[in-house]
Amino acid sequence: MKKPCLLSLLFLLALPFFGLFAADPATKGAGYRFPGGDGVAGRESFIGLNCVQCHSINKVELPDPKGNRRLELTLANEIRFVKNYEDLITAITNPRHVVTEQYRAILSKAEIQGSIEPLMPDLTNDMSARQLMDIVAFLDKVYRNALPDYGAK
Repeated sequence: MKKPCLLSLLFLLALPFFGLFAADPATKGAGYRFPGGDGVAGRESFIGLNCVQCHSINKVELPDPKGNRRLELTLANEIRFVKNYEDLITAITNPRHVVTEQYRAILSKAEIQGSIEPLMPDLTNDMSARQLMDIVAFLDKVYRNALPDYGAK
């Protein structure tokens, strides 16, 4: 059952490279965007996938995580690694894209000298394509509201 989810997600991520997404005139030149996406459902998926175990969101009330909090990384607080819509997709689907200084600070010297693995799990086997689209829609709206320079080229 997990294979169709992964295949759907991979297909969805490959679509922009084949030019199958019609450009929204408001976002022309802004890169690729998923068609649709429901921010309310995205918030629920963010909670349901237990993203709240490590992430809080600036000016967004979220429930406590299931289990102990692993880290306290606040999203939409400042523009660092996620600068636009495409970066949101990368951050979610490829958590190894960047190892933040905050994460580096909690590692031992031995861990830093070796291969650094992010704490964020690879959710591509557990998250549906719909959940990805919805979470991106949710976070994109939050970032746009919180950070005026988000999405600026």
